Amino acid sequence: MVKQSGTRAKGEGSVFQDKNGTWVATIETGVKNGKRQRKRVTGKTRAIVQTKLRTIQRQQDAGKLTTINLTVSEWLTYWLEEICPTRIQERTLYGYTRCMELYVLPHIGNIKLTKLTTEHIRKVHSEMRKQGLCETTVRQTHAILSRALKVAVREDKIDKNVASLVDSPSPRRNPHPVLSTDDARRVIAGAQSPRELARLTIALVLGLRQGEALGLKWSDIDLGKGLLSVERAAQRLPGKGITTKAPKTAASNRVIPLPRPAIAVLQAWKQVTDEPDGYVFHGYDLDKPDETRNDWTMWKVALERAGVPGVPLHGARGTAASLLLEMGVPERVIADILGHANVNVTMQHYLHSDEHQRGMALDGLADRLAIAPLE
Repeated sequence: MVKQSGTRAKGEGSVFQDKNGTWVATIETGVKNGKRQRKRVTGKTRAIVQTKLRTIQRQQDAGKLTTINLTVSEWLTYWLEEICPTRIQERTLYGYTRCMELYVLPHIGNIKLTKLTTEHIRKVHSEMRKQGLCETTVRQTHAILSRALKVAVREDKIDKNVASLVDSPSPRRNPHPVLSTDDARRVIAGAQSPRELARLTIALVLGLRQGEALGLKWSDIDLGKGLLSVERAAQRLPGKGITTKAPKTAASNRVIPLPRPAIAVLQAWKQVTDEPDGYVFHGYDLDKPDETRNDWTMWKVALERAGVPGVPLHGARGTAASLLLEMGVPERVIADILGHANVNVTMQHYLHSDEHQRGMALDGLADRLAIAPLE
């Protein structure tokens, strides 16, 4: 006769004595290949198997999660809090968390992870589009969710990543708006202080990202040799203010040769700055980079003063790239200046041609082919 231990809650396991008098304990440990997994231990006494059972339960607790009744919300929370922090930067983690909280959890958070289907993934896409969100945001959200589910598969929480079975929204070419040569020249000419001129030069000539520019220290710039090293980037984190981090990618960590006019502009600013050994563009706290919001305001005011079209600050980076292209600089060289490992990123998002450039190019091609009307 099998003796049961009485009623129990899910995940607590069961203890009983088999027909041979051996004590047995079993507990569910998850799902694999669509089947519930159980672990079984035996012993001569009830106390022995209960001790073994508690050991298994502690091991499961150490793993934080078991698959039984695990929801999408519970898994994403675990993934974001326990796995991601060791693998991605803090600012990226904040973006992941906000994305999941805003666009995924409200619609499929209460779904059991093992019950998640392609229809649920498409529902997330649909609800985001109903909110008027762009395809880039839908695509990014899909990628983050798919990454989380890929890890769930790797850790035997689910059998397959259903997000990978759904077509990801197509990437759309999204070139950043830029300034023309004349507009950029007017912005530079309108600078009203050595600091402002230095900051505009860094943006429009060197094409540094905002975080890279604000993260610059004077120790990163060798004015004698004419070299600037990008070694960190400033960023704003909610609740923490401005901090610094490593550059965005390995390619972002780069050395840029300074043109002579840029050396002169930076030298002039260094002579009047209050903190010659600290950050090039420090904030009110001399030991910290300037606030990103102050930097955005400076850019906006500079454009308004010059009377040129409103372009986002990141557009200065695209402006630098497009002006270099106009000068005939190879795309690979432009990518290296901007800190892009993949030249396709440079081509797709940063390089522009205007009507004049396109006309000059086609005029040159027509001349090369000796095209002329018939006599």
